[in-house]
Amino acid sequence: MPIPADCREILTTGVLDQLGAITLNDPALGPSGVQSDGSLICVWGDPAVPGTVLRTTIAYMSRGPALDMLNGLLAEGFACYTPDGGTRCEKTWFSEPDLIPEGRTLFWRQDVLIDSSFTNLAPSGYTAAIVASVFG
Repeated sequence: MPIPADCREILTTGVLDQLGAITLNDPALGPSGVQSDGSLICVWGDPAVPGTVLRTTIAYMSRGPALDMLNGLLAEGFACYTPDGGTRCEKTWFSEPDLIPEGRTLFWRQDVLIDSSFTNLAPSGYTAAIVASVFG
């Protein structure tokens, strides 16, 4: 299963419309793009607007370590279920004291892990679009 190399191509037009003019892969927000291990990191956010960012890593992870990690998330209050032939775990919360929405969604299938975390930026259908793009 090849990991994509383009952060925009893995999203639908509808998700891209929600992201609008938000900057993709600004170096000030950390590593992004294709990494030396073949993984892809996509970072949506504007460094001039702190507290609003969406970071996704798509990487290879074999079944044993992936299931250990996902099972560990259950103990942290994540809800896990099995859509689209894979395992998805997700949790949303509000940061203190400012109550900004934050969350994390992980999807694992066929030795590929899609791991997204967000602060104040969660476009509807984001993970589903990536899953459809990666797995067809």
